[in-house]
Amino acid sequence: MQENVLTCATGAEMGAPYDVIVIGAGWSGLMASKYCIAQGLRTLVLESRDSIGGVWTFTTDPRVGGVMKTTETTSSRCITEISDFPMPADYPPFPSNEQIKTYLEAYCNRFSLNEHIRFRQNVLRTAKRGGLWEVTTSDESRWLARHVIVSSGLHQHPNDVSGDERFRDYSGTLMHSAAVKDIPPEWSGKTIGVWGGGESASDIAFETSKVASRVYFCIPNGVWFVPKRVSGWPPFPSPEPKALDHVTSRLRLWLSPMHKYSPFVYEYLEWAFGFNGHGQEAWRTEAPYQRSFFNKSTDVLFRVKSGHVVPKRDIASCRGTMVRFTDGTSAEVDAIITCSGYSAVFPFLDASVPAGTDPRKWFKYIFYNDDPSLAFVGFARPIVGSIPGLAELQSRYVAKVFSGACRLPGPAQRRALTERDARFWNHHFRDMSRRIEGLVDHPLYADQLARLIGCRPKFAKLFFSSPRRWWQAITAPWNGCQFWLNDARHHDRIFATFRRYHGDRVAQVWIFVLVAPLLPLLALRRRLKIGLREHLFRAWRTRRAERQLAGAKAPAGVALEL
Repeated sequence: MQENVLTCATGAEMGAPYDVIVIGAGWSGLMASKYCIAQGLRTLVLESRDSIGGVWTFTTDPRVGGVMKTTETTSSRCITEISDFPMPADYPPFPSNEQIKTYLEAYCNRFSLNEHIRFRQNVLRTAKRGGLWEVTTSDESRWLARHVIVSSGLHQHPNDVSGDERFRDYSGTLMHSAAVKDIPPEWSGKTIGVWGGGESASDIAFETSKVASRVYFCIPNGVWFVPKRVSGWPPFPSPEPKALDHVTSRLRLWLSPMHKYSPFVYEYLEWAFGFNGHGQEAWRTEAPYQRSFFNKSTDVLFRVKSGHVVPKRDIASCRGTMVRFTDGTSAEVDAIITCSGYSAVFPFLDASVPAGTDPRKWFKYIFYNDDPSLAFVGFARPIVGSIPGLAELQSRYVAKVFSGACRLPGPAQRRALTERDARFWNHHFRDMSRRIEGLVDHPLYADQLARLIGCRPKFAKLFFSSPRRWWQAITAPWNGCQFWLNDARHHDRIFATFRRYHGDRVAQVWIFVLVAPLLPLLALRRRLKIGLREHLFRAWRTRRAERQLAGAKAPAGVALEL
């Protein structure tokens, strides 16, 4: 099959234009193409590599970002799986990268997507010519389409920080995490530094600590650690670990909303694991729970307890292989892995298409406002949840808009709504670095998209038609299948999916029912604490800045009265 799609004659592509061209055959691109095809749109997918899967396809090529050999999902399969294509029942709660690749291949087979994909088609240029998009690839093929969906992924272009003054005089091995596919044997007995606070950094620090003599793990801005597995829901005993993100039922979100600091869950995490979910002073952050990016790769905390991993805040400077940390200590470090993340870069977009790379400038983090025939799928990042879960709803929305089943607001209203959304999310994540663009709260953003699609679950209607099924639906862990509830034809498969994850449900229901009378008090306490800290700290910081500015402007020998 793949051989056939690769042997197309140059020039033949300039025939009848496609309705949609999708750039990228990773998880998001596959879903975007599937929903466009389902809407009757003639669809083509262009993929630069020779297989599907994007970052989930393991490669030893250090120039290509992607998973390590040991990578598994940090969000459970319940949260991550595609709404109408459940993962195999024998998959573990957190599947490996190999299992995800197999799952996506099965998805392609199930919905006959392979015949729409052209492999080894590296897109070089995408420009608008009249009313059509012209897409040019590295083999000089040209393709025409009325619409373009960019799903090239978030993890393709590593942020290079090698020129940062922290590392300027470092003479050891300095490398980005994208180049770490497996822990090299030459790190055995060495001292390794890991710089960055994301899940890749945690995974590398954990795996490296198994062979290195010591790992110094620096998280410059602090971080929240939230375990993806817990031993059980206290006080209920459990024979096996539970996936923490299964505490995402509608009932729980109504009683303890994520976007309102999750009362009780906030308190439970700090009681069980220490402040910020880890209790390490070097990694403290003032950002409240649910208002900053989470790190769910908590296995590294066990290596901290054993002394194999040493928590540090930041690197102050380097001289040779001597690394000086901001706490005043120093150590000889043989190699430093910078886990500085990735930038969304679209080098294939023509200069005449200044869409930028910041999702906050696109309507609903999807549509290019100047020309909404260009859409971006897979660039909204939930602090907890899954990118695929949001990308699927984005795909459904885009397919409906491109097919005419949904209409976008007019240009002026789109821009006004885009600016309003940007203000909201900027304020929501005001306590963290703005470097990470496109952050959203998963349930809140998902419901926004579902309203636009017309698929937000009508729970009141379900209650009056079947109280039993209503109860099952609002107490089940979050799963994308809920966004088909309004169509009774899907109920059998939806409730079959809910039953697959019913094992965690009873204990959670009892916990939140029992603490429900306390939740308003916990929420009020948390909001007052955060509000007072925020305003008092902001006032103190403003006064200090004014003193510093006044001191800098004052002539020598002149006393200032403040």
